[in-house]
Amino acid sequence: MIFAPDNLNPNHLRTFDAYYIMIQHGHMEVGTEKFPYTSKLIITMHGDRFSPYLPAFGNKVIAVRFGILDMHGIKREVTWTRLAFTAHIGDTEITLL
Repeated sequence: MIFAPDNLNPNHLRTFDAYYIMIQHGHMEVGTEKFPYTSKLIITMHGDRFSPYLPAFGNKVIAVRFGILDMHGIKREVTWTRLAFTAHIGDTEITLL
């Protein structure tokens, strides 16, 4: 499975919905080191703790068994941040530094 970017439209959005993704003896590619993925991709995993699961992997998972998962996007300058205050269970807002 290859997700190819839309190089003509930098705001292009692709969505992929699944309960799980199993890569077995296969290859899932979202961009490469030489050609990073330039579009936006949202992978949404559905289900809850009672959903069917893959033995040894669980549910709501991207599982790889004897396969390759390659995901390369455009370089991001900031890859993390810090919370200004502790986030508590049930909070609907957070403050970042």
